[in-house]
Amino acid sequence: MPAFNAVRFNEPTCKALYDRVFERTHIKMKAYVAVQKRLLLMAYALWRHGVEYDPLYLVNRASGDKKIVPTGGTTQDQLTGAELSYL
Repeated sequence: MPAFNAVRFNEPTCKALYDRVFERTHIKMKAYVAVQKRLLLMAYALWRHGVEYDPLYLVNRASGDKKIVPTGGTTQDQLTGAELSYL
């Protein structure tokens, strides 16, 4: 029941997970089970660390000064000194 309500009332992370799994599998129950697992793991992590639930946790964490590096190709951070002299 918590998974149904989390999706129904548009809790951001649960709704996104539900939509992603349902798009891939076209099976509603499989998407709800994925949300159930997410909620169970989230409740355990919150209890274990003794913190309160923050619905914007992922948004706040991603918008920090985290550096995103592309998966392919090279960046200047990966180049050595000799390779930088050609640029």
